[in-house]
Amino acid sequence: MAPRRKLTGAQAELFAAVCHHYINEAESDCNDTPESVPIFSHLSRAQRLKLVADVAIGMLCEDESLPPDTVQHNSTFMAIIQILFTALEIEVDIQDDQGDVGEDLLNYDEADRSCHPRTAQEVEDIKVKNALIEHRAEKNLNKIKKGKDVGEFHVEDANYGIDDMLSRVNKLKLIFDGGPVSKRERDSIRPLNDDEKYAFRWRRLCDAALQQDTPNNSTFRDAFPLCNVNFDWRCAKCDKWYMALNLLLDTKLMDYGSATDKALITGEVSYKSYADPSQLPRVKSLERNINLLMKVYASSWDPKLLAIDQRRIYAICSNELYAGHYHRKWVVGFHEVCVARGINFQEPGKNYQARLDIFRDTKDDLIDGCEYAFGCYEDEDLERVHRNWRPKEEGPKELGFEQRTCSGPGKPDRFSNGVPSFRFCWETENLQSCSRCKAVLYCGRECQVADWKRGHKNVCARLAKERKDKEKISQMAKED
Repeated sequence: MAPRRKLTGAQAELFAAVCHHYINEAESDCNDTPESVPIFSHLSRAQRLKLVADVAIGMLCEDESLPPDTVQHNSTFMAIIQILFTALEIEVDIQDDQGDVGEDLLNYDEADRSCHPRTAQEVEDIKVKNALIEHRAEKNLNKIKKGKDVGEFHVEDANYGIDDMLSRVNKLKLIFDGGPVSKRERDSIRPLNDDEKYAFRWRRLCDAALQQDTPNNSTFRDAFPLCNVNFDWRCAKCDKWYMALNLLLDTKLMDYGSATDKALITGEVSYKSYADPSQLPRVKSLERNINLLMKVYASSWDPKLLAIDQRRIYAICSNELYAGHYHRKWVVGFHEVCVARGINFQEPGKNYQARLDIFRDTKDDLIDGCEYAFGCYEDEDLERVHRNWRPKEEGPKELGFEQRTCSGPGKPDRFSNGVPSFRFCWETENLQSCSRCKAVLYCGRECQVADWKRGHKNVCARLAKERKDKEKISQMAKED
C-alpha cells in the first residue's frame, strides 16, 4: 500500500496547503487527530508532524523518493485526506453561519438541507442499540484484560461481482449526473473580494485539483475523469466533495497491498469495535503497532530540535511569511536565500524541491529557536513547552474505549433553573448497573429514578432480554 505517483500542479498545491495547515492544527491540538485513522492519531504530536513532513516531501519534491511504504506513512497520507475533509466542512459551516459572505454564489440542493427529526420510536431504538453495544463492549474488553486470545488480524481481499460494481457506479451519479459545469458558466462568475476568496479558499483549491484530473491525466482507467463532476467551488454540499476527493486522493492515487493493510489503517476504534468479536484482532494489532512506533520515536526525540519538522513543512509548503517569536530569524534567513536563488517563496504550487534543498543547506546555520514550537510567543516557559511536547513511549491501554458514563440526566446546577443542564450525566466513578437489565449504569439513585421516569422504564425489559444475544449485538456493531 503506497501512493502510485507524485502530485503536480493544482493537486500538489492542494496537498501542500493541507500539510501547511497541519502545522497550526497540531500545535493548537485542533482537528489534528482524525478518529478514522487511529494509528496516526494516537502517535505523539511531534511524531505526527515528522510523518507529515516525510509524506509532503515524498509527494511533492520531484527528486525525492515516494513516501516509504510503511504503516505509519500510509496512515499519515490517509490522515491528511481526513484533515482536508474537516477543513472543508468547517469552511462550509462557517459560511453558512455568517450568511453574508458570498451568499449569492453558493449552490445548495434545498431538498438536502431540510432536517427530518427522528420519531420517538427511532430515538428509543438508538438508545437501546447504544446501551447494548456499550455493555457488550465492556464484557469483551474484560475478557481481553484476562488474557483471552483473540487471534491474528486478517481480512480477505474483496472479490467484487457485477452487482457490486454496478452499485459503485450508481453511487457516482451523485457527482457526475448532469455533466460538468460549462466553461461559459464558470467564466460568468463575478470576481471575488478578499473576504470571499478566503471564505471559499478550500473549495477553490479542491475544485482546481479536480479540474486537473482530465482524461489524459486520469489514472483510473480514464473511466471517471473528475474534471467532469457536476459541481464547482460554489458547491456547499460536503457529500459531493468527500466522494470526489476520495476518488482523487485515495482510489486513484493509493495502491493497496491487501485488504488487511487497508483495514488496519482506516476505520475508527470505538465501543462498536469491542462489541464485534471479529474486530478484536484489529484492535490488538493496532495497539501493538502504535506502541512500537511510539517507543522507537520517543527514544530518538531531541527537544533541542522540537520544531525542526514544523520548519520542514513550512519551508516546502507555505507561501505565507509568518512565524512565532523564536522562528522569525529563521524565516527571514530562509526567505533571503530563496530570493537569492530566484525562488518566489510566495508563489504557490511550485519549487518544492528547490525549497527543500534550501532548507537542507541552511537548517544548521539557522538553528536558533528550534527548541521552541513554531507558534511560541516571547518568554514562553521552555520547560512547559517541552513537557507538553515530549512524546510518550506507549499508547493508551484501552485503545478507543472511552470510560462509560452514567445514563442518568445529571443534576441541576445553579445556571439551569433546576433543570439538568445537558440531559445526561458526566459521572464516571462508582457506577452501578441497573439491577434488572444490567445494560446501563448510574452514579446513584437520583439519576436512576430520573432516567426511569424519562423513558428507561419503556426499554428496561427489552434490554434485559437482548443483552445476552451476542450475535445480534455483533451485527448491530457492524452497522454504520
